[in-house]
Amino acid sequence: MKKYGLIIIAGFCLAVLFFGHLHWKNISQAAGVEAREAAAKEKEKEKVERDALIRSLKPENNKQQPLIDYLHYKSLTQDRVIVSLVGSNGATGTGASNSSNSWARRLEKSLRADRDDLETLSFINHGHEGYSTEDLIKGKKIEAVIQDDPDLIIFENSLINNHYQSLSLEQTKKDLESIMTKLQKELPNAKILIISPSPVANGKTKNSLGLNYLDYIHASEQVINTNKWTYMNSKEGIEKKLKEKNMRLADILTNDNIHPNDQGHYIWFEVIQEYFKL
Repeated sequence: MKKYGLIIIAGFCLAVLFFGHLHWKNISQAAGVEAREAAAKEKEKEKVERDALIRSLKPENNKQQPLIDYLHYKSLTQDRVIVSLVGSNGATGTGASNSSNSWARRLEKSLRADRDDLETLSFINHGHEGYSTEDLIKGKKIEAVIQDDPDLIIFENSLINNHYQSLSLEQTKKDLESIMTKLQKELPNAKILIISPSPVANGKTKNSLGLNYLDYIHASEQVINTNKWTYMNSKEGIEKKLKEKNMRLADILTNDNIHPNDQGHYIWFEVIQEYFKL
């Protein structure tokens, strides 16, 4: 009897283990189904939110859209977002102790950090030290920008070198119109931001034509305003920042009194960063 009792107990234990295993298996399967359903719902929710974000950022629905929102929209609707820079010393970062301290590199880093979706953002720099607007055309820099097929072009108007090389105001305006006409024709879907160079210490010094730096800025602005091109006056923006910070122009220039130092590039970056969010 004792032997049979042990067998019965053993059988009972096995049955408990077997049916317990089936029970927990069913529970696990149910939990797995619930987890997959929850994941699917979360994925669908993310898709709905993403689609809503894309619609809200669509340029056609935002005529006065900040540039950062425009780039964000592009990042959500295509694999790569390209910003092409063209110009002279300002674009190349002359005066900065290293390229990472230039306003352009700071801007690229800031844009990526500001929006997670802008990780695919890429800056391509076609700036060239010492180039005037005429040099940009002759040096095929505009063609190089076109080859990038960029979403945004930042064109630093090479007015410091135009003044230094004594190009006429007529030639300066003609070059600006030629550059913009070519970019707009070949890249009709790209946005173009024209920026003036930074302030210089000898802004009222006259060249061999009797013209100063401000004459070139004003002549260019006439053409820009007539054509209603997108424009940011870097010189005025930087001077405003200097006043707010109680700083002198000399504090942000290198020894040549023309090109911005690291501090100057940082202030220039601040000006452009704020413009991108307007």
